[in-house]
Amino acid sequence: MMKTVFLVLTVFLCANIIHAQQASDSVGQALLQRLDDARFPGAYEMTVQMETSRPGRDLLDYTYDIIGIGSDKSLMTVTDPPSERDKQILLNGDNLYLYVPDVSRPVKLTRNASFMGSVFSNEDVMNSTLADDYWANIQSRDIRDGKVYFKVELTAKRRNVAYAKMECGLDSATAIPDTITYFGLTGKALKQEVVNESAQLAGRLRPSVMTMHDFLEEGAFTKVTVSTLEERKDIPESTFDPTRMGN
Repeated sequence: MMKTVFLVLTVFLCANIIHAQQASDSVGQALLQRLDDARFPGAYEMTVQMETSRPGRDLLDYTYDIIGIGSDKSLMTVTDPPSERDKQILLNGDNLYLYVPDVSRPVKLTRNASFMGSVFSNEDVMNSTLADDYWANIQSRDIRDGKVYFKVELTAKRRNVAYAKMECGLDSATAIPDTITYFGLTGKALKQEVVNESAQLAGRLRPSVMTMHDFLEEGAFTKVTVSTLEERKDIPESTFDPTRMGN
């Protein structure tokens, strides 16, 4: 009799633990989707400045005009500095292209190379959404300055993504992160993105100033400032045709 009672209690407790874990995962996944939604509207036009500082090197300072649809189509045009003006970077699906004026055709870029000398890789730029590539699980909850934050662990759904794991602190009200830490396959922390400021952009509060720190190169970082962001409804698909770059 006691064995039967013990077995029933064990099954009951296990079922509740599994249910709680599933609930936590569903909340974490919903937060992750909200984080993706907070970054960009479905179709958009924006102006971004990227400043990269590396010890012992000159400061790199680029300004881009960007047009995008969803998470896998965007065209970035360099507007500053003058020496780099009119260069274009096109993301179309899993492909990333660089167009340089006076060169006959666009060049396909590798995923793991540095993006325009920044601490971002090309793959960082290509993977603008997280919910499709990562499982989310809430690790803890705390209150800071009257705001509820969740520590969320993201684990890769497959091996061919940029990072095996991420850890982020998300504001439960806005789903805007304070930090996102990126880990490699060995479990080593590689980079950390800090959201320095948020602003009203394209109808809602979104990250507006972010700094990516490279843990593999001490003192190296790239600061990203979103100057303008507007939702668009009329972007033609031909914008993202690599054969039309530079036109």
